[in-house]
Formats: sequence, structure tokens, C-alpha cells
Amino acid sequence: MSEEKARNAAAGQRQKQHVKAQRQAQGSVYSKYNLTRKNEEFMYQLNKQLDRIGVASADKPAMLEETAQQLAAGQKQGKTAKALFGTPTEQAKELKKPKKTPEHVSKQSIRLMAIDNMLIFLSIFTFMFGLMYWMTPAAMHSQRAGSSGITAILLVAILGGLLFVYVARQLQPTKNKNGKWVQTKPMWFRVLTVAFGLVAWLAVYMLASLLPNAVNPRLNQWAYLIIAVVTFVGDIIYRRRYHITGGFYGNRRK
Repeated sequence: MSEEKARNAAAGQRQKQHVKAQRQAQGSVYSKYNLTRKNEEFMYQLNKQLDRIGVASADKPAMLEETAQQLAAGQKQGKTAKALFGTPTEQAKELKKPKKTPEHVSKQSIRLMAIDNMLIFLSIFTFMFGLMYWMTPAAMHSQRAGSSGITAILLVAILGGLLFVYVARQLQPTKNKNGKWVQTKPMWFRVLTVAFGLVAWLAVYMLASLLPNAVNPRLNQWAYLIIAVVTFVGDIIYRRRYHITGGFYGNRRK
């Protein structure tokens, strides 16, 4: 029994020495940042958590380096690792799957927002004309379909969606050196951008209304109302599926 205890004690001692060697090795790696002992401990635990959640060995150095740099910068401002990152487990998960921020707006997100706007405009215009023709059926007997034709509605919705995204992107604030979101575009530019978007959209609306009935047929009121309901419900599902925020439904993430 004493021999077994001795073996267990020796194994425990070797484990302690191994852990100590790991900490010393990691501490030497980040010694250039002059991290406090608590921050070095945070880095040690973070390294373990990255291993635990299966982060590839090739990806770990860059993640650890980035965290160490932020810890060093935070130290100078009196910020703790917990205030910056939460727990090592939370930081490991964040490094593995970063949350999207306004800085990471990609071409894909722009396309997603454009499609969202197109669906919104399509549902609005089809509902408007469907309701109008349902309440005043005589209006359907006008010779030219004009802006109520399905082709005109599609053009206005598609180009309106694109223009809306363009204007929104031009007016989006950017981060300054202090990490605060500020509006860098001058007022005159923002006013002209909004005016350009409205004028361009009205021009599309007017030109689309000149299309001949052969390529711009008018549907009956029930077809318009059905399209409006389907596109409205479809847009809600689409926004939830791709976690789209902003636009006509506010900024709350579903």
C-alpha cells in the first residue's frame, strides 16, 4: 500500500513539475508584453481552453498573440482580463467563432440586406395596389397598367432595394482611433446622397410606368394581395434565417 502511495505521490509531483514547466514556457513567450501574473494565468488557462474546444494547433499562436496584445494594452488603462474578455472559456469560444460586428460588414451581408429590402418593397407595393383594386375595382379597367403592372413593381422593388443599401452604406459611421463610432462624411454629402437615392428611385418608378402592357401586365387584386402576404412572411423568415438587423423592422436581433 505504501508503494502505491509513493507511486501516486511521484506521479503527482511529475504532474506539478510539468504544469510548472508549461507555465514558465508560456510566461517566457509573453514576457515581452510584461503581463501581470493574473494575466499570465489568464493566458495559460486560455491556451488550455483552446485545446479543449478543439482549436487547430496552427491557429492557436495568432489567437494567443492577439489576446496578449489586447491584455497588454488593457493593463496600461487599468483594465482586467475579466473586464476585457470575461472568462478564459468565453474568450476561447469568441476566438473560435467571432461575433459579427459593424466592422465586419462583408459583400455577402450587403447582398443579404439588398434582398431583404427588395422583399419589403415588393410586399408594400403589391399590398398597396391589391388593396386599391379591391376597394375600387373600376380602377383596374384603366387602359395602361403603368406603375401597377407586375414588371414595374418588380423593377421598383429590385432597384429600390439596391439604392437603399447604397445610401445606407454611404451614411454608415466609422470607428475612430479611440474606438468610438463617428460620422466622417460631411453633412452636405449625406444630404446629397439621400437626395440622389430618392431622385433615382422616383426616376425608376416613372420610367417603369411607361412600359407597355405586353411586358408589364396588371394582375388582379387577389394575386397582388397573395404576393404581398407571401413576400412579407417570407421576408420575416429570411431575416431570422440570416440574422439580419436594421431596415424597416428595427435593430433587434432575433
